[in-house]
Amino acid sequence: MCKIITMVNLLITPRSKNLKKINCDTEPNTRVQAIINAYAKVNNINPNRVKLSYAFDDDPKTKKQVRKTLKNFETLEENGLDFTQTDTLTVGAKDVGPQIGWRLVYFIEYLGPVLIHSLIYYGLYNPTYNTLTQKAAYIMTLLHYLKREYETLFVHLFSADTMPLSYLFRNCGHYWIFNGLLMAYSMYAPQSVEYTGYKKILFHVEDRTVDQTEIFATLWVLCAISNFYCHWLLRQLRSDGSREHKIPHGFLFEYVSFPNYFFESLCWLIFAIYVNNWSAYLFYVIGTGTMMDWAIKKHHKYIKEFGDKYPKGRKAMIPFIF
Repeated sequence: MCKIITMVNLLITPRSKNLKKINCDTEPNTRVQAIINAYAKVNNINPNRVKLSYAFDDDPKTKKQVRKTLKNFETLEENGLDFTQTDTLTVGAKDVGPQIGWRLVYFIEYLGPVLIHSLIYYGLYNPTYNTLTQKAAYIMTLLHYLKREYETLFVHLFSADTMPLSYLFRNCGHYWIFNGLLMAYSMYAPQSVEYTGYKKILFHVEDRTVDQTEIFATLWVLCAISNFYCHWLLRQLRSDGSREHKIPHGFLFEYVSFPNYFFESLCWLIFAIYVNNWSAYLFYVIGTGTMMDWAIKKHHKYIKEFGDKYPKGRKAMIPFIF
């Protein structure tokens, strides 16, 4: 038997002044990305700048219309567009501005601390007289971000291809300033100098013994490996190339939704206690607070998306607690 193709009409209305209004004859099982590619060609614009959205029924709580951005990798039907009642639906098209790939964003973010720490460690200060703690802190910082660069290039899979270019500066600020400039400038200052006043706090680094360093380093490495393993398990969920969300299982995923954040936080807590410098504690607090916010929001999305299928005993980030 021949497959019957149901053609439908998609009216694309611009939500940005530089875009055009067009009628698009398509099929319910057409992927949104294919429609975006064709629409972008008509408008002579990069497809990554175009986002399509659809106004669903009013929210019963707010009484306002719910407009959702369509997922590019899903079909019109999979995005919830119902053509059973009508063969014509209207979606909005918005120009979201210059974009940059997520993989490149992460690569630039993590490259910053590597360069800044190295420049300050070898350029601003004389590393010859650094203490064991300072040397170990530099090595741990480099290993951490080199691990992240490896994960960015070979492990992570992203739900979205791009993000607004303007966000790059905000994202880099967290790593380049708080973890790069502030930490490197404070931690690698000469410890043979008798500092007074605020400098006594600014440049203080704990003088750890070899035995203490081995203990802290071992705990740090275990957390870093656990963090990497969580990322590897997440990659396996999309080993088939799919971008749809799936429920992760195994390892600490049985207790929390985002153990990768948990181990990342532990890494920086161990690091902060080891060096005992104000800048390391500041980065730990900011980073952990940010990850806790991400975890709770994504955790609620999991529950909303999977409903009763999602394990009820799981916490968001910290086992049995949060």
